[in-house]
Amino acid sequence: MGFFGFGDSKGMGSVDTIIGQDTSLRGNYSSKRSIRVDGEIHGNVTSEDGIIVGVKGLVRGNLTAKSVVVGGRVKGNVTASQRLELRETAQVEGDLSASVLIIEEGAVFEGNCQMEDAAKVVDIQKAREN
Repeated sequence: MGFFGFGDSKGMGSVDTIIGQDTSLRGNYSSKRSIRVDGEIHGNVTSEDGIIVGVKGLVRGNLTAKSVVVGGRVKGNVTASQRLELRETAQVEGDLSASVLIIEEGAVFEGNCQMEDAAKVVDIQKAREN
């Protein structure tokens, strides 16, 4: 089994931050490296690399990163400039935007989906520099 129980986690760099299962945060969170959420975050999460929402994880806010893997619950929009994976245990209420989208059988998704050409998606790091 791969990265923290999530297959091969393509496009995911090293995890710099782990929000533990018994942890609850309020407010927006931003990181240059990958983030793993096994607890709860009530706010937007942004990463220049990747975001993983574990099976027990809950995010009530928008997710924005190069790569996103959802195994838990997200109540908000998810934007992945490269790759978005909804695992079989995922429950997402919100709009999805990605150049590559993988939805496993059993995942629940309620919202709109927009597939973007990777060249047209705004690079998070470049947007911050401008």
